[in-house]
Amino acid sequence: MRRENRSLAEATRLEHIKPSTFLRHLGSAVYRSGPGKPWKAAKADRFSARMTVLTAQGPTTVFVRGSRERTRLARYDIALRKWRAAEDGADKELMAFQGQTVGGHVLITDPTLLIQLEEAGQLDFDSLYFAVGG
Repeated sequence: MRRENRSLAEATRLEHIKPSTFLRHLGSAVYRSGPGKPWKAAKADRFSARMTVLTAQGPTTVFVRGSRERTRLARYDIALRKWRAAEDGADKELMAFQGQTVGGHVLITDPTLLIQLEEAGQLDFDSLYFAVGG
């Protein structure tokens, strides 16, 4: 709803669930400006997700709380992939994350450390999100 500016009915229809089911489980992610008004997505949420964060020891799985932190990690992952592909401006894009944290871990922007992790094969994780079923 937030990303594609969809209504609650449209978003739940696309996901093949009932609006009442969505509201029961994730109701704090939406709000109404008054009774009978349409539901709108909140600007941010505080839901937790297990995600993969790159540390000096390699990728580790941590709980990341909130849509802003999840988005920060996803943007960092994009910048890291661009850096690995040696795209133009990737260094500058990666340095924008200097000093920022996700899940209590500082995001790595030091090219020397990233090269060491690359040579050790620690940058080859497939997904940010942790698979619950394995």
